[in-house]
Amino acid sequence: MSELRIVIMAGGRGERMNRVEKALLKLRERPLIEYVVDVARRLGGELYVAPSRHTPLTERWCLEKHIPVIRTEGEGYSKDLMYIASKLDRPILFLPADTPFITPELLARFLEEAMKAREDLVTLVVDRSNFPEELRRGPIRSPVGVSLLKGDGWGWRDVVMRDFPELLDIDGWLEFRLGEALLG
Repeated sequence: MSELRIVIMAGGRGERMNRVEKALLKLRERPLIEYVVDVARRLGGELYVAPSRHTPLTERWCLEKHIPVIRTEGEGYSKDLMYIASKLDRPILFLPADTPFITPELLARFLEEAMKAREDLVTLVVDRSNFPEELRRGPIRSPVGVSLLKGDGWGWRDVVMRDFPELLDIDGWLEFRLGEALLG
């Protein structure tokens, strides 16, 4: 396998959080994205962040930290993923900027499963059945924003994981407050 490229997706509109730039929300005085950058660096490979026109402060933060950026249009995860895929060699690991509890160990398990798959695109789906009750609204299983693109095809497979709090994504203020409580 050639060198892994890691792209942290940070271009969302933050609509469920009053359009704040979620990547820069601070837990324990650190922006959410900083937790994910630290994990990505521990994995090794080429690191990029993908901000958009909706997240100019996040882009500036990355440039100040000397983290290369791939600016997207911010038209949705799938479109942004396809745009980035047109710019980089494979394999590409996509990570969300709003998962501050994700660990290198969890990502190593995901990558091991994803590399076994025949499909070129493998997505991590979180099973929230063991998450706190207040987080089990809506679908129990849904993508968390972690994907591995291995080749040029778009055949797709899911890998289901249920690790809490590692797969807690900060989608709204409820998750943010829970994240604050977990960090004490």
